[in-house]
Amino acid sequence: MDNVVEVEGKGVSRSELDEIIKQQPNEKILGARFYLSMYNWPDPDKIAEARARKDAARDRKNERRAARGKAPKPYSRTTAEWLREVVGEPPVLLDSSLTRRSSDQMRLYLQKEGHFNGEVTDSISFARPNGRPYHKPKARVIYSVEPGRAYSYCTISLRTDDPTIRGYLREAWPDRLVMEGDRFDADVLDRERTRITNRLRELGYLHFTRDLVQFDADTSAGDREVDLVVRVERPGPPRRKNLTGTPEGTIYQVADVEVDLRPRQRGKSTIPPDTIQLEGYRFLYQDRVPVKPQALLGSMFLRPDARYQQSHVDRTYRRLTALRAFDRVDIAFDSAQVRRPDQVNAKVRLIPARTQSVSVELYGTNRGGFLGTQLSLNHRHKNLFRSLGSIQTSMILGFEAQQSLTGGGTNVADDGVTDVGRDGLFNTLEIGPEVTLTFPQFLIPISRDKFSRSADPRSVFHILYNYQRRPDYTRNLARFSFGYEWHESPTKTWGVYPLEWNVIRIPRLSPEFDDYLRQANDPVLTDSYTDHLIVGARLQYTINTRNAEEPRRHNWFYRFSFEPAGNTLYAIDRLVDAPLSTDTTGSSFYTLTGVRYAHFLKFDNDLRHYRVLGAHSNLVARVAAGVGIPLTNLNVLPFESSFFVGGANGLRAWRARTVGPGSNSAPLVAFDRIGEVRIEGNIEYRFDLIGYLEGALFVDLGNIWYLEEEPQRPGSGFDADFLSELAIGTGVGLRLNFDFFLVRFDLGLQTKDPSLTPGERWIFQPKDRYEQTVSELNGSPTTYKPGLNLNLGIGYPF
Repeated sequence: MDNVVEVEGKGVSRSELDEIIKQQPNEKILGARFYLSMYNWPDPDKIAEARARKDAARDRKNERRAARGKAPKPYSRTTAEWLREVVGEPPVLLDSSLTRRSSDQMRLYLQKEGHFNGEVTDSISFARPNGRPYHKPKARVIYSVEPGRAYSYCTISLRTDDPTIRGYLREAWPDRLVMEGDRFDADVLDRERTRITNRLRELGYLHFTRDLVQFDADTSAGDREVDLVVRVERPGPPRRKNLTGTPEGTIYQVADVEVDLRPRQRGKSTIPPDTIQLEGYRFLYQDRVPVKPQALLGSMFLRPDARYQQSHVDRTYRRLTALRAFDRVDIAFDSAQVRRPDQVNAKVRLIPARTQSVSVELYGTNRGGFLGTQLSLNHRHKNLFRSLGSIQTSMILGFEAQQSLTGGGTNVADDGVTDVGRDGLFNTLEIGPEVTLTFPQFLIPISRDKFSRSADPRSVFHILYNYQRRPDYTRNLARFSFGYEWHESPTKTWGVYPLEWNVIRIPRLSPEFDDYLRQANDPVLTDSYTDHLIVGARLQYTINTRNAEEPRRHNWFYRFSFEPAGNTLYAIDRLVDAPLSTDTTGSSFYTLTGVRYAHFLKFDNDLRHYRVLGAHSNLVARVAAGVGIPLTNLNVLPFESSFFVGGANGLRAWRARTVGPGSNSAPLVAFDRIGEVRIEGNIEYRFDLIGYLEGALFVDLGNIWYLEEEPQRPGSGFDADFLSELAIGTGVGLRLNFDFFLVRFDLGLQTKDPSLTPGERWIFQPKDRYEQTVSELNGSPTTYKPGLNLNLGIGYPF
C-alpha cells in the first residue's frame, strides 16, 4: 500500500502530516522494499518442512542428553526463518480502522496548529500491479487536507493568586514566546509552559512543576481570533488553587551541601563516615578520601546558604559526570534537619569509578601490497594525584614492508612500486611513546574564578616522541604542546594552545636517496627531508549543535582553526639583528638551536550538516577548506603542517596523500602529495540494514594545490579553473555499529581523476592518450583500469 497526502494551500507541513499516519507502507532502501523482499524470499512450505526435520532431530538429541543427565538443547531458528522473521518485514495490509484513526489524528494536528475549522477526508483506490489480475490489488490511501484559515491571538493575559510569582512573571512577560497576532500553536504553548517552569525553578521554586501552568483559549473572541489566559495555579477545586504557602509556591534556600564519596555498599553501614569541612561543603568518606575535596570545588555550583537554582543543579551534574571519575552521580534534596521550612539540604552522591585501565591493541596494515603490523600499549589514569586530573600514556611499536623511494621501478601503471620491501619480511621500524595530561581547571597563569568554573575548563599537556627507520632515511620527531580548552555554551567550545613545539630531525639519508634529492632540485621535497623546527600557537573554535539538550532533525558542526608559526621568533631575530644562515640554494634564514624554523600562517575550516531523514536513515554533508601561507624564514609549508586529501576519512577512492596537487600527472611514487590549499566535500547517505549492520552510499570530491605553481609540478597551482581539477570518488560502505564501537568498511571508486588529460578524466570517457602513453613507457599494450580503494576505519568518517 501507499499513502498520499494532498494539502490545499500553505501553512501546514506535509511531512509532519505524513508522520501522523498510523499505517505506513513497507520501508524502502534506495527505492526498493528490501525487508519485504527478505520476508517473501523463503518459501513458507519449505520453512515448515525444514522446521519439522530440525525439531525431530533436536528431540532425538535431547532424549539422549536427558538420559545422560544433560540439559536439553534450546530452540534455534533455521537460516530461512531468520531471514523471514528477524530480517524480513511482512507486507502491510490495509486496515480501514487505522485509516480512520489517521484522519482523526490529522484533524487534531490541524487544531494544534490553529486550524480549528480544518477538514480531513480520506479515500482508497486499488490497482493491480503490472496489470496482472492474479496479483493481489495494491491500495493507495489518499488523505485530502483543507486546513482553512488559522486562528491568531487577540489578547494574552496572566492569572495567578500568588503575588510574588505574578511579579516575577510580569517582569519576564516581554520574553514570552506567544504574542498578540501570532498564530495559535500548541507546540509553542508547550515551550512557553517549559519557559515559565524553568524561570520559576531558577528563582528558587524547587517543587514547581509543569502541570501548574495551564492555558485557557477562548475562540469566541472574534473573526478567527483567540483570547488566551495563562493560569499559574494548583489543579483542583478553587479553594486549593492558590500557591501561596504551599511547597510549590515556596522559594527555597540550600542550607547545607553534603558530598558523599564513600564506595558502593551493600546494606546500611554501621561505621560512621569520616568528614571534611571545606568552604561550607561537607565531604563524607571512608578510611581514605578518593578525591581531594579541593579538586571537586571547581565542579560544584550548588552553594551552601544560597538560594536554590535549577541551573546550578544541572551544571553540577553535567560537570561531575563529564569528569568520568565516578560510576554514579546523584543529586537529591531533603527537608530533614533544617532550621526553617523554606530550607533544604542538598546531598550529592558520588560513587568512585575504577581509576586505571590498561589496553593492548594490535593492527594490521596493507598499503599498496606492502604488509605491516603495529602494537599499541595504552594506560590511562582518570584520577591522577586524587585531583581528577587524567594521564593517558601509550607506546607504539610498528613494523612494515616499504618500497624504497629511489627504487628503479618505471612501470607507471604499477604506480612505481619496486621490489624493495618485498624481498624481506619488514624493512621499516616505528617506535614512540605519547603522553597526554589533562587537568579539569586552568593552570597558571590563569587562576580558577567564576568564569573558569562555569565554562568547564581544562588544561592540556601533550608530549610525543616518534622514531622512524626506513630504507632511505631515519627520522626523529619530538612534540610538546600546552593549551586551554573550555565551553562557551553546551554547543560551543574554544581551544587556545599558546605553545606548540615540534622538532623534526633527519639524522640519516641513504646515499641513493641523497643523490635523488640533489638531482630533483625540488625545494618542497628537499625541505620535507631536512631538519626543521615548528614553534607556534593554535586557536580553535567549534560549534556542535548535536550536543544541544533537545534532539533536532537538523544539526550542524563547524570548526575553525588558526595556526601561526615562527612569527614571534622571526620578529625577535629581526629586532636583535640575529645572524643569518644560508642553504645550498643561497637563501638566507634564521635558526633556533642551529635548526631552521618554519614561518607560516594556516587557516582551516570544516562545516558539516546532519539531517535525520527517518527512523532508520540520515544524510550527512561536509565541506572543508583551508589555506597555508608560507612566509619569509621558510618559503614552503613544512610537511607536518601541509594539507593532503585521500584516505579513510576524506576522499576515500584514493589512498591518503596520493591525490594532486592540482592536475599534476607525475607517476604515483612513494612521495606523499601535499599542498598549501585544500578543498574537500562529501555527501553520505546512511541507513540501517540488519541488526548491528548499517549501509552507506557516498560521493567525495576534493584536491590540494600550491598557491603558486611549482615548476617541478606542472598543473599544481591554484587558479580560477580549480573546479575542473576536483577529484571525485563514489562508493558504498558497510558498518558494524555496536553503539560504543563502530567498524567501517568503505569501498571507493575513482570516478573522476584530475591527473588525466582533459577529456579523459571521467570514468566513462575513453582513455586513448593515457593508454598510449603508458604503453610506450612499458613497451607493451596497457588498458586503463578504474581505481578501487577499500578503507577500514573506526567510527564514522565525519
